[in-house]
Amino acid sequence: MTRPTLQQLSAVPLLADLEDPELSWLIEHGEYQRFAEGETVVEQGTPADRMVILLEGALEFRFSHSADPLRIEAGNITGLLPFSRMTHFAGTAVALAPIQALFIYKSEFMPMLSAIPALAPRLVGLLTDRVRSFSQQELRREKLASLGKLAAGLAHELGNPASAAKRAAATLAESLVELETLSARLGARIGAEGMEQLLAYLGRLEPRPLSAMERADLEDELGRWLEAHNPAKAWDWAATWADAGASVEWLEGLHTLKHELAAPQALPEVLAWLEASLRVRGQVQVVQDSTERISGLVRAIKSYTYMDQTPRQEVDVREGLDNTLAIFGHRLRKGVRLERDYDPALPKISAYGSELNQLWTNLIDNALDAMGGSGTLRVRAVREGEGVLVEIRDSGPGIPPELRAKIFDPFFTTKEVGRGTGLGLETVRRIVEHHKGSIQVESQPGDTRFQVRLPSGG
Repeated sequence: MTRPTLQQLSAVPLLADLEDPELSWLIEHGEYQRFAEGETVVEQGTPADRMVILLEGALEFRFSHSADPLRIEAGNITGLLPFSRMTHFAGTAVALAPIQALFIYKSEFMPMLSAIPALAPRLVGLLTDRVRSFSQQELRREKLASLGKLAAGLAHELGNPASAAKRAAATLAESLVELETLSARLGARIGAEGMEQLLAYLGRLEPRPLSAMERADLEDELGRWLEAHNPAKAWDWAATWADAGASVEWLEGLHTLKHELAAPQALPEVLAWLEASLRVRGQVQVVQDSTERISGLVRAIKSYTYMDQTPRQEVDVREGLDNTLAIFGHRLRKGVRLERDYDPALPKISAYGSELNQLWTNLIDNALDAMGGSGTLRVRAVREGEGVLVEIRDSGPGIPPELRAKIFDPFFTTKEVGRGTGLGLETVRRIVEHHKGSIQVESQPGDTRFQVRLPSGG
């Protein structure tokens, strides 16, 4: 059987100063393999049972959950390392060029460390570097994924009011031209005094909250009344009058105005002018409400990211929770009932504001994922001693008891491949520890609670 040479092994930096007998041990107890370009060296998901000493060529680890492959050049050691807890290969290794490699199987690890004691600290160092590098890469990916979710949510939240404002602004110009024409025509009939009286009467209208059924009934009543007085426009106008808070009684009140206004021949023009005025006011209100909503979202995202502020400051936890919930608004409106319970005496705490918002983002996102788009999300923040207790509670299926001890472990996830890296809750744990706080979870079907306790001094 073909074997690698001592010269090939000594070209590996980690093995360069080993004695010939030590290198010979590796050759004798290893398995020499060659792979053509494009061949698979190890398959993702298969048991991690070997260390790979890459003697020639290059390979690429490809991960299903990441767009960034990992390239390994000749002279490096990869695969399973002694003392590693890896059980299965996390990616598929493919030869980028013809490869020569020496496999040292797991069963030979202890004899290898006994025969070559110098390898133990070197391989531990290599393992530490690899874990650190992989963790940093996955943390960056987790942050980008979180940022992507927030960006998508914010785009959705901004899109609705922006579209509403655009539609209202587009029709407002036409409505104003129509109103000007109607005003000139009606003013010639009833005069300035009549117009003033009509404006004053219009000012008595005030929108009132109605249920969907109440509003439908009101539109029917208004439509029937208008149909009796102005058949051509009755049902087109009913919605405008209902939005403005009009009633049949208010319309009947037009008969109490001065004779010119109440005259049957004037009423169609009066009604047309009133409807156009109300329509313009409604469109202006839509523009105002939409732009205020956009401004509010911009304020929320600015506060969420703590732009232009020092990293550590006095933080209002309620504000941070509300800003985070605002960014998830599009998901909350799709079937999730939101309940908030904030202690009015909640103290501010000294904290890293952007980190806390990342903490709330991960917990709320996790809760929404668990509920699958429908259920009840409860967000509670109360004073506890000198600090605060924040509870994120969802009505999802719960976390099985056998998994609760693992949920904060790095890379542990119950989501299917490609949907999670298992770093969301690990990030939560690190942020809580950074603030010298604590986190615990209680879960049963229909009720899962993540409880975060943070001291006032962080």
